[in-house]
Amino acid sequence: MIPNNCRKNHRDNSRGIALITALLLLSLFTVMTLAMVIATSSDLLIDGYYRNARGSFYASDSGLNAARQNLQNQIFNTLPAGWLPSSGVPTLTATPSAMITNLTNTSTGFGANQSFLDTGSHPSASSWPGKFKVDSTPANTFMTGGQTATTCTPTPSCYTPGSAIVGNLYTYTYPYQLTVIGQSRANEQNTVVENGNFVFAIKINPSTSTNTSFAAYGTLLDQYSICNSGSFVAGTMSGQFFSNDSWNFGDTGQVGSTKYIFTGAVGANNTKVGYIHTNSGGGTTCDQSTATSDTNGSTTNPTFSGGLHLGQPKIPLPTDTFSQARAILDGKGGPNNLVGTVCGTPPCAVTGDEMHAYNMTTITGSLWPPSASTQPTTGVYLPYTNTVSATCPTTPCFTGGGIYVQGNADQVKLTAATSSVASGSHPEQVFMIKQGSTTTTVTVDLTLQQTSISDNSGHSVGPIYGVPSNLTGATPTEAAMVYVNGNICSDCSANSTSTTGLSGPSSGAAIQDGSAVTVTSTGTISITGNITYTREPVTMNTADTLVTSPSTPTNVLGIFTNGGDIQLLPSSSGNNMEIDASIAAISNGGSYGLDALGNSINTLTIVGGRIANKAKPGNLSARNIWFDQRYATGFSPPWFPTTTVSTVTTNTALPQPVVPNRVSWLNTTAQ
Repeated sequence: MIPNNCRKNHRDNSRGIALITALLLLSLFTVMTLAMVIATSSDLLIDGYYRNARGSFYASDSGLNAARQNLQNQIFNTLPAGWLPSSGVPTLTATPSAMITNLTNTSTGFGANQSFLDTGSHPSASSWPGKFKVDSTPANTFMTGGQTATTCTPTPSCYTPGSAIVGNLYTYTYPYQLTVIGQSRANEQNTVVENGNFVFAIKINPSTSTNTSFAAYGTLLDQYSICNSGSFVAGTMSGQFFSNDSWNFGDTGQVGSTKYIFTGAVGANNTKVGYIHTNSGGGTTCDQSTATSDTNGSTTNPTFSGGLHLGQPKIPLPTDTFSQARAILDGKGGPNNLVGTVCGTPPCAVTGDEMHAYNMTTITGSLWPPSASTQPTTGVYLPYTNTVSATCPTTPCFTGGGIYVQGNADQVKLTAATSSVASGSHPEQVFMIKQGSTTTTVTVDLTLQQTSISDNSGHSVGPIYGVPSNLTGATPTEAAMVYVNGNICSDCSANSTSTTGLSGPSSGAAIQDGSAVTVTSTGTISITGNITYTREPVTMNTADTLVTSPSTPTNVLGIFTNGGDIQLLPSSSGNNMEIDASIAAISNGGSYGLDALGNSINTLTIVGGRIANKAKPGNLSARNIWFDQRYATGFSPPWFPTTTVSTVTTNTALPQPVVPNRVSWLNTTAQ
């Protein structure tokens, strides 16, 4: 048993142990906490450094892709368009050094050592925030590429395996080196350098030639010099418009209800158009511009619904000048077919021997004499025969394509008539030709397919079995060529008030439904009255759509001269005038046009188109051209002049994939 005093001393000796133990434990926990804080801080620092390093790397790699794409886009934006083989090897319209300058310019957002661009406008919390810039301090190069011209044949090995290439192929290789610096949010940077090649090709297709009727144009002008010609008459105009020169638009065409409204494509060879503005003093100022509108005191802003296309290749002028005369003889308009004679290309002039051989005959039975005889100076001749044959069992028979008028015609009047015969009424196409005191009338019965001739002296021939026909296709079709080897006018002066010339009837239609006619003259044609169809082929409004109900009309008229103007000479002033036809006053080297300098015309309406060497002034307030939409699909007046349009397109192949063309990629920061 321990004495009490001993127990008391023992307790006194144990005092403070709990405090010491608590302090030891507290110290231990403090050390452990510090260790955990240090470990956590170290981990956060390591993760932060890793994140910043990866962020700067991703930023530099993203910037590299963006810079590469920028250069690639610049290449495609500067590829030549519509390059012709005659122009030589196609080259880019911007130099490689200019592309590098554009790449490193601050306006592109790449910085050029001046600022960094965010990899994303609004990076999300889970993204790698970073910025990049293209470093131009090292040698960023975009060297002038080698151009390799290859004349290809139809073989897959010519370019991309599996695709046949025909034509001229130019392959381009542009080596490049890009250095991009990426920066994270904590200013840590990473540099990536890439070397590679941009490889692409330009293929120039072979020329494709298409024989196109001039009727395919709502308006075609060969000569219309910029700012040196009067302004184009305003109105609503449809179809394809083209000038081998330029266009001039005036502010007077923007006043009141008359506006320039083009519903189809408008093209020109010139790279600019002229905008003519009227000054306060009455003079004019002309601005040359590539824009679709222009302001200089006044504003001229034509409506180009189909676009304004400048700098386009010229349209060749007609080369088939004599085809129209030859169509009278053979219904084809082709080359000379007489045995023992030679006619080159384009077709040469019709000879007296041909006229004789093809039975060109007057109403009195006079046959055109052979070339050795004295040639007639006047007369109306038709190709018909009184000789029985397999194709002509009952005589007389019509054998050609129309009516040949030798010498000037004072008047040619076209009339859509209806006969009154025992078998019932028949639609007829009537041609009245006046030469001096002689008036000859040719009537084509479209139902019986018969032709008759009469004159004011009591002569007549008929019925002639058959009608003027177009024999160029597999199946003959009714089509009449009226060819006047001279002028169609009694007074061809611009100020004539004569009511003769070319016209329709005083009232009613000129061209019967189902009748196809082309009137051709070697000289001036004066149009003195309305010439209209029995049924309009289009709606004659801004939509200008083809009429299909109950059927699409087949009546068609062409008016063509290769040796003079087509004059509009109405008998009185201030009236409207309508011509339903495709009108052409054009020849290779000519200076002809649609001339309206006589009595004033309020509104001229053309249903078809207008083709001319020159744009000539017109005494008219407004002009509407409703393009005959049938002409857009190859339909045209019979034996209308044509042109050979050569089409050469430039195809640019996409560059080969970027990765296979990457020669090297180096993360210089990781070295």
